[in-house]
Amino acid sequence: MTDSVAYDYVKLVLEEEFLRTYLRFSNHGILHYELTNILELCAPLVTGLDEDDRFLKYEVIGTIAAYLQEV
Repeated sequence: MTDSVAYDYVKLVLEEEFLRTYLRFSNHGILHYELTNILELCAPLVTGLDEDDRFLKYEVIGTIAAYLQEV
C-alpha cells in the first residue's frame, strides 16, 4: 500500500468507525496532524497489505482506539 493510499485508508476508517472524533479533529483543524500520528502507528500494518483485507481493518480500528485512549 502506498503512503497516499494508506493515508486515505486510515482516514476512511477513522471517519467510518470514529465519526465524532473525526468531526472533532476536522472542526479543530487538526485532522491531518492526528491522521499523520495514527498512520505512523499503523505503518507496520499497512506495509504490503491489501486494503480489502478485513483483518487489516480490524487491526487499524484497534490501533486507532488505542491511540485515542492516549490522547
